[in-house]
Amino acid sequence: MDQSSWADHPMVEAARGLAPRIRAAADDTEGAQRLPSELVAALSEIEAYSMYVPRSVGGPEVHPLVGFATTEALARQDASTGWCVQVSAAVTTFMAWIDPAGLEELVREVGTVRLAGSARPLGTAREVEGGFVVNGHWNYVSGVRDATLVLASSFIEPIAGDPPLSRSMFLPAGDGRIVDNWDVVGMRGTGSDDFVIEDRFIPIQRVGFKRWIDKRPEPLYDPRLAMVAAWAPTAGVACGTAQSAIDAIVEMGDVTTTMSPTPLRERGNVQDALGEAITLAASARAFVVGSLGAAWEALVTGSGDLRGRVAEAQLAITNSMNTAVRVADLCFHCAGTSAISTQNRLERVLRDAHTAVQHAAGQSVHVRMGGKAALGLDAAPVNLRAGPAPASE
Repeated sequence: MDQSSWADHPMVEAARGLAPRIRAAADDTEGAQRLPSELVAALSEIEAYSMYVPRSVGGPEVHPLVGFATTEALARQDASTGWCVQVSAAVTTFMAWIDPAGLEELVREVGTVRLAGSARPLGTAREVEGGFVVNGHWNYVSGVRDATLVLASSFIEPIAGDPPLSRSMFLPAGDGRIVDNWDVVGMRGTGSDDFVIEDRFIPIQRVGFKRWIDKRPEPLYDPRLAMVAAWAPTAGVACGTAQSAIDAIVEMGDVTTTMSPTPLRERGNVQDALGEAITLAASARAFVVGSLGAAWEALVTGSGDLRGRVAEAQLAITNSMNTAVRVADLCFHCAGTSAISTQNRLERVLRDAHTAVQHAAGQSVHVRMGGKAALGLDAAPVNLRAGPAPASE
């Protein structure tokens, strides 16, 4: 996919067009700990939440770089908005693991797909005729207050001493219970409350199995690209957050502080910090774009070192999240006392960047895998799908 075909995709353009509305709603989003209903509706209309829903059931099924650019545009105005969309996109990829007929029925039932949930199997499922009875308690379920569907990954109760298997399972959000307990330092607008299921029946047609993904020809759902595709929008949030910090400093250019009447834009330390921040952000973004494109190309053409390209892409995603923290820190500290005021967005960007990097995609294990791959060592990329859909099944 060339530069123009993803950077100017209609979904990306529509996300950029929402910028004034997202920016204007940012304070309300943080205060209410959820996106305003009007913004949720607008994001649903441009299919941002459902960007990875298969075309076979009427979804957009966009290229990972489109997902990246979409959430980047959203997070540049408000990280929480981008985060809710990226989570929905990430867990939507698991829909390709269920029976196509069941998927079609599920999408038709909910109408508008907005997903929340987790690949972490925090539920237990007892097999019964026609499906499973599920109980579970999931934390950090971002966007659950506005979700129409929830991914509830669960362990199947073992039979006759067999090791437990886990499965991805989908159910309407109204079939569970939200525990209102989201009280955190950053990403407050995501409303990442807990979600509880109690003795809920889930039909087998809404449960993930390897036999269904094996029949999928679309590269987006290839298990070898699983976490790269899922986390491309996560990297978009990171890059958008970094750019938001840079934008905030530029907007504060005329600000003076109690220590000096010299405007920020005329101070050498601010100029130095901003130059470094721009360099870091642009470099991280280029690494993501280049490595995602290379991994996709290796997959669809069947040429090159796919495993190495995937490890490199996961490294780039992790780097983008940690770079967002470095950029936010640079911008925050060079602004002096002005940075701590809630009258500008810089303090929120700082909190959001430091919160987002705690996500699995920001962890150092991916850095190690990238290093091992470069050294020619066996470095199977981290694949969280090993839980919901075991490769051995």
